[in-house]
Amino acid sequence: MKTQILAALLLVAEAGVADASYTTLALPSLNADIRTWTDGASYDSLFPGAHTFNGVPFELAVDGDGNTAFHNGEIDIPVNIFGVTQAFTLINTAYGADGANVGYVSFSGSLGDIYTVDLIEGQNVRDHYDGGFNNAINGVDAIEAFSAGSGRARLDQQIFNLPAAFANQTLLSIRFHSNQQGLAGEPFIAAATVATVPLPSALWLFGTVLAVGAGLAKRRR
Repeated sequence: MKTQILAALLLVAEAGVADASYTTLALPSLNADIRTWTDGASYDSLFPGAHTFNGVPFELAVDGDGNTAFHNGEIDIPVNIFGVTQAFTLINTAYGADGANVGYVSFSGSLGDIYTVDLIEGQNVRDHYDGGFNNAINGVDAIEAFSAGSGRARLDQQIFNLPAAFANQTLLSIRFHSNQQGLAGEPFIAAATVATVPLPSALWLFGTVLAVGAGLAKRRR
């Protein structure tokens, strides 16, 4: 029976990945137009528009002043979605020195849980331009989303796997915070998306596998 339970858990996990539902989020404020930055013309075809990077949809917006991203400072992005298991952002920096802590992304749940991840140059964030500043990310929780080519502009995608407790509550908001480190790195966020795994299908599969396991056990007896 233990084998059947383990199989059920594995199948539920696989089903959760397959059934993940994505919701793109609207940034409440934009204050910079990265299309005017170094090689910024490479972004012209992206803004505004809906795009999918590494299988995840994002909505890239332009406000009434022509801004395309929120740079430095702090914003809270409303979410209000139950059962969020993952979140994804498009964050890069102006400049950047390897190892510098340039800000953080924080997730607030309805049951009081808070999960915070620092933005570290060379790990999960880097310069938006492939030039003389930090050009490294770890390729695990930060991967390339868009690149105009070697020595050109780019956008990177961060992957946040939220603690298990968030699957049982509403994710209220995502906070983006910049430490405003100057040449050490000034982060901007261009988009955010969250993912949920529909529980009914996963629980149905779990129950089905357990029922099969119980049937097998009864046959043995």
